[in-house]
Amino acid sequence: MGDETPLILGDAAASELSRYPGRNWLRRRRKERPPLTHCENCGAALTGRYCAQCGQAAVDYHRSFVSLLADAADAFFNFDERFLKTFGLLLVKPWRLTTEFIEGKRARHVHPLRVYLIASVTFFLVINFLSRGAHFQAKGKGDKAAIILDDDSTTSPAPSVTPTQSPVNPASLTSPPAIPKSSPKPVQIFDEIDKQAHPTGLGKWIETRAKEKLGPSGDRGDLFLRALIQNLAPMVLCCIPLFALVLKILYVFKRRYYIEHLIFALHTHAFVFLSTVVIIGLGFLLAWKAPAPFTPLVCTLLGLTVWIQLQIAIRKVYRQNWFATLFKFVLGSVIYFVMLCIAFGITAFVTLLLP
Repeated sequence: MGDETPLILGDAAASELSRYPGRNWLRRRRKERPPLTHCENCGAALTGRYCAQCGQAAVDYHRSFVSLLADAADAFFNFDERFLKTFGLLLVKPWRLTTEFIEGKRARHVHPLRVYLIASVTFFLVINFLSRGAHFQAKGKGDKAAIILDDDSTTSPAPSVTPTQSPVNPASLTSPPAIPKSSPKPVQIFDEIDKQAHPTGLGKWIETRAKEKLGPSGDRGDLFLRALIQNLAPMVLCCIPLFALVLKILYVFKRRYYIEHLIFALHTHAFVFLSTVVIIGLGFLLAWKAPAPFTPLVCTLLGLTVWIQLQIAIRKVYRQNWFATLFKFVLGSVIYFVMLCIAFGITAFVTLLLP
């Protein structure tokens, strides 16, 4: 029996531990709650993800906040076949997403708002990354001052002297040495405004806010530029309903609901954002591997392809001839460009005034 004792004890320990699968040496895991069987709102039996009586989602919120965030991220960034198919069509045939959504074939594609949000987040992340080296600098020209975009490339290297140069002319030694130019004095960009007028009330408050944001010499213009770029994403999101309204007016005789124009506007903006990201990525890749003249040529052709695809999308969705499509495309583009300029001015003004 002495040889069988370890085996008997081992089997007993294993059977005892199997009764408590969540227990370990350090801590005891919290027991998972069973799935919901009845609606917490009306008490009806659940047969799916939503209650058949009141429509409430069968989501159990009596769990950790981390698990809820994980479920939300999984629902938003679920890279399944439907996700890949949707964004593949968005790059190749963006009009199919709109037509199939309007026809009722919605389960096979990602929701238009989610498509736009993912494309918009990707686009503005790339824009923020590319705009890191840009900054404003104030420079004076005579009696005037201006804020210009500077890239720290104004200084040129001094020419190198090689041993093969001609001997130095003795007459040149008598000339006085060149006096190095001193660095320009920082320009007070608000001096001219203070001399011309003395605003009071709202004007004085706006000028004070501008001085706080930009600095007296524009030395804090970098912070204003970054804040402005960060505010572009909500600006474009607010302009999409206006773009859908323009489409509603241009195609008023088509007798389509406003929501159909809004779906097309979301898909169109997502297509432009995602195509721009792809072109920028290919541009960097070609600049790294391909010859110098080849990169701008390919990027220009890709940009022309995006422009042609937008016209094809409008024709496929609204089903009009090419003459009407081109006319409304140009007219709608001009109107929307003016709206974007106004929205950009308002955004810059609000960014300037906000603390």
